[in-house]
Formats: sequence, C-alpha cells, structure tokens
Amino acid sequence: MTTEVGHKPRVLAVTSGKGGVGKTNLAVNLALCLRFFGVNVLLLDADMGLGSVDVLLGLDVVHNLKDVVLKGWPLERIVIEGPRGLKILPGACGVEELARLSETDLQRLLRQIQEYCAQMDFVVVDTSPGISPAVVGCLLAADETLLVTNSEPTSLTDAYALLKAMSRRPEAAAKPVSVIMNQTGSKEEALRSFDRLRSAAKRFLGVDVEYLGSVARDETVSEATKRQVAFLTHYSASPCSRDVRKIAARLVSAARGGSADMGRFFKAIGEVRDE
Repeated sequence: MTTEVGHKPRVLAVTSGKGGVGKTNLAVNLALCLRFFGVNVLLLDADMGLGSVDVLLGLDVVHNLKDVVLKGWPLERIVIEGPRGLKILPGACGVEELARLSETDLQRLLRQIQEYCAQMDFVVVDTSPGISPAVVGCLLAADETLLVTNSEPTSLTDAYALLKAMSRRPEAAAKPVSVIMNQTGSKEEALRSFDRLRSAAKRFLGVDVEYLGSVARDETVSEATKRQVAFLTHYSASPCSRDVRKIAARLVSAARGGSADMGRFFKAIGEVRDE
C-alpha cells in the first residue's frame, strides 16, 4: 500500500473495560499481523499506567515521547523497529507532558506527529484500560475502537460500562466500535457472549457494535509472553495466530481510509486524568 501526500492513516484504538483480558498482547500481534499484508504500521503504546509493549517484545526502550516534548528531539529518534519492520512509538511515559506545553510548542509537536504518521497506513494504539475521560477522549479521536473483552461476566460488564461512557459524548455516534472476543473456548461461546453485549448496548444505550472476530484461548500466548516474543511469529500455526490473521485480513479488506486528526488524537491522550 502506497502512502500519498496528505495521506491520513486509519487509527485503530485497541481498548478494554478492564485489565487482564489480553488487550496489549492482542494489540501487539494485530499490529504485527497487519505488516504481513504489506502495509505500513505504527504501534503506539498509550497505556499511561502500565505501558508494556516493549516488555512483551523484549525490546530495550531508552527514550520515549518525553524526550521529544522536553528535549525537542525529532520523533524519528525515539521510534524503534520491532519484528518484521513494525514501527513502535513508546509514548506512554511522556504524553502527560503535552498538557504543559505552550500552544506554539504544542502545535509544532503535533505537526511533526502528523507528518510522521502520514507515512503510515495504520496506527494501532494500545490504550489504557478503563473508562476514564482520557481513555474515552482517546477512543473518540480515533477512526475506530477495537473493544477487547472475553466471556467472563465481569469483563462483559466492564465492556458495557465503557460503551456507556462513550455513548454520553455526542461525537460517539459517528465512531464505529468493533468487538474482539479474546481468550475464548469456542467460536460459539464467543458469539453468544457478543450477542449478549450487543443486545444490552442496543436496548439500553442505543449503541450498535460490530463483531470483528474471536481469538482462541491458547497456551502458546503465555509461552510467548514468557519468552518475550510475539506469538504470531514464533507460534504461527497456533489457533490464536490463525484467529489474529483473520481479524487483520478483515481490517485490511475493509479498505476504509483514515480521517482521524492525529493532532487531536495526541491532545486527547495527553489530557490529565481526573483521579
């Protein structure tokens, strides 16, 4: 896929209503799988509390977005290259500094981010879990939300809570939400759980969500995590890898161009959260 002048990447915000559902692992492997389709991908670690993209891939991250904000470094200097040419922006420890910049410096930084992201076809964002205003703002600034949950009642309840928080914002109506059922025992179980979530969201929130797919519960995920490698590359024949490839293929085949303003997006994730 070839990028053009003025090109806007499709920004996919991978999120969850709670931690522990495999959100970051899925974001990493999904971003990596998109690379297999010949597209340019930037993976942004925007989990301000527990950013762990580098840990999952065994990468040595010395610098992050804070160096760009405080030292004036070019963005390219902190972007690291992961497996298969995946670009990774370790921004988790530094986005808070955006709120302290002068308007002039902020606009200069946002232009730099916009220019860099114009080289990409997809920007995959691993958000913080939960329903804080900063997370919701991040989701609404993206082109599409990929909501990761599983069949456990608590996970479905938290996923519903996130949809409820999003629905309170008027701009949410124009933002598609796709659900990925993770760590599932069977396709049938995943569909039943999704149907419960979708029915509740439509009935009580007036919100519709799409089903993007499911990822099987697979012991190779924990094995890959222990080895600090991507399960997609080191266990490519595993059920979870096959499932992620199907999801990536659906995202690529949709062929929808990006419309997200990366400047607005970074301002959203840089908001100071109310505690």
